Amino acid sequence: MGYGLLLLAVGGGLLAISLAIVRRVHRRWHTPYALLTVGVMTYTGALAVQFVALETLDGGLLNILAFRAAAVGLLAGFSEEIARFLGYQYLARSAVTRPQALMIGLGHGAVETIYTGVIAIGLGLSLLSGSAEQPDDPAMLLSGAVAEAISGALPLAMHAALSWLVLQVFLRGQIGWLFVAVLFHGASESMIVLLGPDAGWAITLWRALIALISVGIVVRVRAPQTGENA
Repeated sequence: MGYGLLLLAVGGGLLAISLAIVRRVHRRWHTPYALLTVGVMTYTGALAVQFVALETLDGGLLNILAFRAAAVGLLAGFSEEIARFLGYQYLARSAVTRPQALMIGLGHGAVETIYTGVIAIGLGLSLLSGSAEQPDDPAMLLSGAVAEAISGALPLAMHAALSWLVLQVFLRGQIGWLFVAVLFHGASESMIVLLGPDAGWAITLWRALIALISVGIVVRVRAPQTGENA
């Protein structure tokens, strides 16, 4: 029973963190919640592209870890950042401030965070109902659950920063910012693949480093306009 409650806490925590951050951005800068849908739509489109591409290219060189890591990283970087770019171009043409970019980025990243939370809640309910097999190692479960909870929330910072970087293309008229976002995103995802799905806390520490860099990007990269509302 304790295992199920733990997973429910992890899933509920991820949902609560996502909602709390979104609410904070909305209340602090009066940023409309509607911008979340732009992030959700761009992420969904990019995810579909990634799925089709990986299914098409499955096997061959992708069986080599280093090549697969590079391919997954570049695919994630290009598909998601180009989708973000198109989102600004066609869905959020009025977005010009940092808070607006953050809200769009949170919508983009929250899809994965909320999905992880819902899966954790579903597994927790299964354990509580007795329909799922109880784990043999409670300590490993606890450690894995905590690592999963932290890892699930940290990418929100990265996606917020990436959204702000891509917006620089429009604010500054320089396409190079898009490629900066692609490379940053690609490097992050490539390392996740290299570490492997069972890396646990190693992945969490890597995501924490990326989150710290992302916060630095949000704080240090400023809009060219002197009257920025941020």
